[in-house]
Amino acid sequence: MAVLLSLFAANVKAQSGLNLEKSGVSHSLISWEKGDEFSVISGKLGIGNQSRSPQAWEDLARTSYAAGDFPEAAKHWRQAVAGFEVGGDWLNQAIALSNLSLTYQQLGDWKEANSAIGLSRSLLPEETGVKSPGELKVIAQILDIQSNGQWEQGQITLALQTGKQATNIYVKLKDNLGWKRSLIAQIKTLQALGLYQQACQAIIPVVESNNLENFTIPSQDCQQLITEKLVTIKESVKKPSNSTFKNIQITGARLLGDVLRQLGYLKESKELLEEVDRVVTQQAYPQEQALILLSLGDTYKSIGNRNKFLSELDQSEKYYQTAIDSYKKSAKVAAKNSFVKVQAQLNLLSLLVDFKIGLAANPKEIQQLRLEILSELNKLPPSHKLVYAEVSLMNSLVKFKNQLKTPNNVSNSSNVNSDKILNYCLPNSAIVAASVLGNIESVSWGWGEVGKLGAKAIALARDLGDFRATAYALGNLGTVYEKNQQWLEAQQCTEQALLLSQNVQLNAPDLAYEWQSQLGRIRWNGAKDVDGAIAAYTAAFNTLQSLRNDLVPISRDGQFDFRDRVEPVYRELVDLLLQDNQPSQENLKQARSVIEALQVAELDNFFRDACVVVNKSEEIDRIADKYDPTAAVIHAIILKDRLAIILKLPGKTSLEYRQTYQPETLVKKTIQNLQKYLVDKSSTPEVVAESEKLYKWLIEPVESLVENAKNVETLVFILDRPLQVIPMGALYDKRSDKYLMEKNYALALVPGLQLLEPKPWNQVKSSKLKVLLGGVDQPQTLEGQDFAKIEKLLEELDGIGKIVATSKRFLNEEFTLTNLQQELALANIPILHIKTHGQFSSDPEKTFIVAFGSLLKSQDLDKLIKRGNKKDVRAIELLVLSACKTAKGDDRAVLGLSGVAIRAGARSTVSSLWVAEDAANTKIIVRFYEELRKPGMTRAKALHIAQKAYFETGKEPYFWAPYIIVGNWL
Repeated sequence: MAVLLSLFAANVKAQSGLNLEKSGVSHSLISWEKGDEFSVISGKLGIGNQSRSPQAWEDLARTSYAAGDFPEAAKHWRQAVAGFEVGGDWLNQAIALSNLSLTYQQLGDWKEANSAIGLSRSLLPEETGVKSPGELKVIAQILDIQSNGQWEQGQITLALQTGKQATNIYVKLKDNLGWKRSLIAQIKTLQALGLYQQACQAIIPVVESNNLENFTIPSQDCQQLITEKLVTIKESVKKPSNSTFKNIQITGARLLGDVLRQLGYLKESKELLEEVDRVVTQQAYPQEQALILLSLGDTYKSIGNRNKFLSELDQSEKYYQTAIDSYKKSAKVAAKNSFVKVQAQLNLLSLLVDFKIGLAANPKEIQQLRLEILSELNKLPPSHKLVYAEVSLMNSLVKFKNQLKTPNNVSNSSNVNSDKILNYCLPNSAIVAASVLGNIESVSWGWGEVGKLGAKAIALARDLGDFRATAYALGNLGTVYEKNQQWLEAQQCTEQALLLSQNVQLNAPDLAYEWQSQLGRIRWNGAKDVDGAIAAYTAAFNTLQSLRNDLVPISRDGQFDFRDRVEPVYRELVDLLLQDNQPSQENLKQARSVIEALQVAELDNFFRDACVVVNKSEEIDRIADKYDPTAAVIHAIILKDRLAIILKLPGKTSLEYRQTYQPETLVKKTIQNLQKYLVDKSSTPEVVAESEKLYKWLIEPVESLVENAKNVETLVFILDRPLQVIPMGALYDKRSDKYLMEKNYALALVPGLQLLEPKPWNQVKSSKLKVLLGGVDQPQTLEGQDFAKIEKLLEELDGIGKIVATSKRFLNEEFTLTNLQQELALANIPILHIKTHGQFSSDPEKTFIVAFGSLLKSQDLDKLIKRGNKKDVRAIELLVLSACKTAKGDDRAVLGLSGVAIRAGARSTVSSLWVAEDAANTKIIVRFYEELRKPGMTRAKALHIAQKAYFETGKEPYFWAPYIIVGNWL
């Protein structure tokens, strides 16, 4: 009986999972063995009309269940329960009750399902009172069933707690099969809670084939685990060493692929899922194949998003199309009337209607898909998955409706409210919503009909008692009202969603920040209530700051999702704070604080954790006043309709504010053009034309303030990410016919973060100054990329060696991660100078420097520069990266440079943004070191003098402009 229950429970779970867009709920589980679906039947008894035994009723129940006749199965289970109760067989009565609960779960009858599982649990003794391993196993299996029911009703935390109780029992029993099944069941709860690292750790034992008696969860983070184990995991999926665990490994590998995607390891996710797909296709598991195709579609879509984010448009279109194909195949392969089929259709629809990705929508295809989804939804039992499905469909229909507006997506304001939505968020809205609880057969494109989907989702979530799903549905319906400019209804829905999200029983800050920022938009766009909007946005900002360690789960689709869902909260708040031509000092300080917090959040998102040290907003000002009374600090922030500039002058406590009204699209296009022309030495006229615009927008508005201060010698820029790819020295002043570099200002870029104990260079020189030199000049082909020979490596290193004392040199074969780590660990070396090819990108996987025979990625660079143990991390005073470049077309590429340097503890970094000729690089760098030796010299001034000196011999910005200093400029 215990074995039958285990198989039966597994089979039921196979039909009950769904990973809906934005819901965070994971995919369904499969039958553990190919024969499981038939094992639950366990042989029909030849029973006629005579009085039946409880065992006979059980067999009939299993037969009905396998045929999908759940009402009949429930009737037979009730008979079996009654029979076991009369016979005093409490153990089989408890088992029958748990199976009755599973059947009610399939019917969506949660009141009866909860009652049955409650009675089943009440019959069981405490674990300490159990007499046999068989009885203990029954308790674990019933806990599995209870956990599944809690999950289906949206009680995620409770489901995780119950599932862990079952897992602990399997460990006591040394039941490896039960333990692995139980771990798989927990993955979806960990994913829903955003605990992706824990999910990764929990799934590793499931997919490993060599740990049959090792009931432990690994402690390493996911990056370490996939580095150490991914190759063997892929091999074990292809050739499992134990046939009993074969299907569990396949399911586990699929779930691992999902978790890797959610953690941003898209390449690894793709490779693993494609391997699993090959195995499953060969072995004809249609339902598991549907799930894997669904996961692959999600990963291809994420890769498309990342490529679009990096401006690799050809690749993004290719992956979007592959995602569409995968979703279509998944829907075709999936069983009818299954959540898997609906999920694939919903994900396909959301991709087809998303105008941001640039695919041409086919109205007829979308209309047909919409009708198919509605038909499928009407056949599914009530559950929290159905709530998210209805919300997903509503959101997709709204997106498509927006595409059908007047040309260029500009709506005709006279028709905005011609199709109003009933107010489903009034106090009596439960009564109104009840009227739409029936099947929706033919939703039209009208706002009113689309709103009914949201109302139905809200009503179902409330019936289930699922606070999170209710808050989610309410908030999304509020968004629909907002788009239809029904401001009162939008505010009412959003406020109810926010209240639920902050309810002590739910406490969902990951939802709360969305509804707080949405409330801010409604107050501003609907009533022009600036103060009310700022208050709401500030609450959203504070929620995000409290969630800093959890920004990874908030942005489930990596950087693209962060840019789409998290970043706007910061930018829209700054926009509101700077609405006036002369904002208050309080607003100016808050705006700087918010934009700096955004840059910290971007770095957290880049590294997929929250390791970056945060500073107070005034700290840069204090550093400038204390150590460099000649430094002016300039914040530049790109807003939708203007470029905002906040200036801090030396010795002044008040901030100055100026703004240039230029649309964000034009500013970014100008930056993109200038970035392209700067790397082409024949395009100096184009550089002048584009850089002149940026000078006029960014420098000219504050130029007179800086000049009138008279004592300014250094300009410290805290730039919005897109501006960071442009060296400020290359901006051209038409009036004086000079580049900014030609003027009497040293220039530095500060990421807006805490400077690590900023020492002036004179203090650094007072100790024994040593530089560690390294690089590779030989041509190499690594990971499919060709790296040309670097001509002036020895000349540059010899020139530095004549100026500064050097430790060992690591050239070519000796330039490896291990050698550098060992040398840095042994000696106190304040300067690390590396001349080799390298690239910085907003994609961590595309941020690297070239070692001999390998690429050192962002994680390797972090390990390289961080030295000593955690209590004794000796920061590098100066990191020089010669011959590096930023990724082509990536407007946030400096994120990779500043991120690696800051997290690793380098106090300042000098690096090139593109690779000019080796001779020019070498001259500038050697002169930089010569200037550093002089008394009273700062790092920024030394670089400025070196660039001006080269300018006398070659005026093209291509040669002298690549180098920037990031961090401590003192």
